[in-house]
Amino acid sequence: MQRISFLRQQITSNNKPALNKMFQLQIDMLTSADLSKLDKLIEWKKKEVRGCVDAHESERLFTELEALEWLHRQVKRIGSG
Repeated sequence: MQRISFLRQQITSNNKPALNKMFQLQIDMLTSADLSKLDKLIEWKKKEVRGCVDAHESERLFTELEALEWLHRQVKRIGSG
């Protein structure tokens, strides 16, 4: 998948560790997501975000959600094409 390759290229020693962690988190979400349960996973992550009060946890959840929503758009685009 091109997105994963792109994200891997973004991980460099010049970045702050938090940025590299964000890229790796997106890679992990994209490689482990069950496409048959993608809609439910996105809804679950949205509920987690709404209920989260910790700033670091919120950032992690937003990062995961962003990756899942991107994947969802790609699946829909490919499925309708």
